[in-house]
Amino acid sequence: MRVAEEVIDFENAPAVKKELLAAQASGDFTVDLSNVKRADSAALSALLSARRKAEASGKDLAIEGVPADLKTLARLYGVEALLGLPKEK
Repeated sequence: MRVAEEVIDFENAPAVKKELLAAQASGDFTVDLSNVKRADSAALSALLSARRKAEASGKDLAIEGVPADLKTLARLYGVEALLGLPKEK
């Protein structure tokens, strides 16, 4: 699933989360964030919710094309492994 939005923030993150959760009904899938230029903690929350739902239902969710600001937030909160990001040394 390619996320079309260039910005994911508190205003549109609930809609993005809804799309992510609906897309999981078909099984394992990949979230492509390469179009996203900016994302805040609401985006991180939406992705983590999708990850939790996938794990709870025994499915795999891969995330690629993570923008730099989202990587920074994930590292700040210590959840980079949940997004499939390598831990920064």
